Amino acid sequence: MPNEISVRQWQERFKAGTFDSEEQAGWEDFYDPQNDRRLQTLARLVMGVTDPFILDHHYVWFKDNTPAVGPFYGDVRFMPLDKDAEKYFLVSLDCPYERTKWALITQRYGYGAPEFECKDIRQMIRYVNRLGPELEQGIKPPFIAERFAVEVFALLRGEPSRPHAYREGEHRYSYTSFQDGRRRMIRAAVSQEDVPPGSDSEEIRGIYVWNAEDEEKALPAPGKSSHKSHRRKETER
Repeated sequence: MPNEISVRQWQERFKAGTFDSEEQAGWEDFYDPQNDRRLQTLARLVMGVTDPFILDHHYVWFKDNTPAVGPFYGDVRFMPLDKDAEKYFLVSLDCPYERTKWALITQRYGYGAPEFECKDIRQMIRYVNRLGPELEQGIKPPFIAERFAVEVFALLRGEPSRPHAYREGEHRYSYTSFQDGRRRMIRAAVSQEDVPPGSDSEEIRGIYVWNAEDEEKALPAPGKSSHKSHRRKETER
């Protein structure tokens, strides 16, 4: 394990080139740190962190992962200095098990699916910096409760065990069915008014959840209109 210096101290030493060992830098797991493209890219991510809470309350170490199937991939783990597991998160790069180049896994969202995915390092850096204040204040965004509701909804619809819900946008999720291998698209809302007429929804801990395919089935025929549909509104995060 690396020396537990803050991310701020890590950035200062990295910039000055004063790490005495690979262990101190947190990348001793890599075979050739100076020439490993993945490690260099992950270091760029760490250098992009500007949020004060993460800078002063986390330390980092880098992992070179060697899966049994698929190419090697790297990740950087942001470990809380006070050992508070709720504030732990990691960012993976080119993981063959994820859907996109960059994936952020947080303890608060769960380890089965990323809280956030993107293709661009700048997007990931922006998300990490927005994450800091939420971790500091213990804020759990609405999508945390929505994810739980979606997974329980899947159980109520016959899944043998809870699947992992992936975020697909605002109040939109997906999971792969254990029953037939199909991808199910799911919507969630905090108000029953946002549930399309005719949708077979479930209320789970104050969250209304329904299959997105129900929306298409509930659409009015051409030339007709639904009075309720004009009153629908999107719930902002």
